[in-house]
Amino acid sequence: MNLAFWGKDERLRMATPEWCTWFGLDPANVIGHTLAELLPADYLGIWRQHFEGAARGQVTQYVDMRQDKLGTQQWRHVHLSPQLPHFSQPEASGRSDVQGVMMVMTDATREHLREQMLERQREQIQRLQHALEEHRGDGAEVEKLRALLDWRTAMLTEHNEMLQLLSHEIRQPLNNASAAMQATMKAIDDLHLKDTDPATKALSRAEHVLQQVIGTLDNTLAAGTILAVGGKASSSSDTDLPTLIRLVMHDIAADLRPRINEQWDTNTRTVQLHPALMRLTIRNLLNNALSYAPEGSQVTLRISESDDPLALIIEVLDNGPGISDELRPRLFEKGSRGSENRNRAGAGLGLFIVRSVLQLHQGTVEALPNEPQGTIMRLVIPQGLAD
Repeated sequence: MNLAFWGKDERLRMATPEWCTWFGLDPANVIGHTLAELLPADYLGIWRQHFEGAARGQVTQYVDMRQDKLGTQQWRHVHLSPQLPHFSQPEASGRSDVQGVMMVMTDATREHLREQMLERQREQIQRLQHALEEHRGDGAEVEKLRALLDWRTAMLTEHNEMLQLLSHEIRQPLNNASAAMQATMKAIDDLHLKDTDPATKALSRAEHVLQQVIGTLDNTLAAGTILAVGGKASSSSDTDLPTLIRLVMHDIAADLRPRINEQWDTNTRTVQLHPALMRLTIRNLLNNALSYAPEGSQVTLRISESDDPLALIIEVLDNGPGISDELRPRLFEKGSRGSENRNRAGAGLGLFIVRSVLQLHQGTVEALPNEPQGTIMRLVIPQGLAD
């Protein structure tokens, strides 16, 4: 993995060989040098605001693209995460106790190439659909175009399956790295040594960054999948609800889980839904609530049901600042973010995914006020539709 860490003086403390290779640096001669000495001036000029944001305590991200020696374009997802004391959470307004910045770069080349191919396939399908409309009176021509359209649709489905396989190949090493970091932190704690706080905090922050990368990858894959199927109903299955919630809780960073209060107002155990997409949906809502609610405050995950109509109801309640009037009309749009949240990590896909998944389930999502302060995100998932 491409990984580097520098202190608040911008002197490099640690860097992997892959990180050095990306920037054309000698791994044996980088430690102790400043970013200005190591990185190209034009690169720092373009991404300076992201580096400065991380130094102020904000988690930032961007996509870096360059050509290799053969002229082939390469992409990297870049996450800059501040290293803060006492497991503190980053703040949009900035802070002065940042101890350093960790950069994590993940290969996004095949993901970008695959998305470009998918986009070309979608454009071809649209052109064929228009041609079908124009030649509706010519039966033979229509059948020919319909066959071509079916073939293009099958190709798009195959590309989408390849995208999911690619995502698994990328996600698995990230999950392995996250598990290794958690095991290392536990091993350090079990030794009961003195002065291990700095190492434990650095590992915890690195684990947070990996979880953010995994979350971004999952959201990007889900967005591509939903757009590829064009809003058609996704297959639901009988799902054990307590197991689903346990998996969601496992997805949350370990040091944030104690802030989540589960409230069960139903004895329902088996529900009809798409487990993978709903797991991602609930995780997105919980991570949003944990991010925007006051540090250390409780976030409630409430599970209930209704009889008329028959539906599962999942709510996430927080005591955060609420949703601004400026953001509310476009809250669930793709890429939508409030003006006060520009420096937070993410691509604005979280709530777009939430709404899209609920539409696939023929359900609804609402953002309601939580008195006296905060937000209630309410999911209503109809049950018994298969009957």
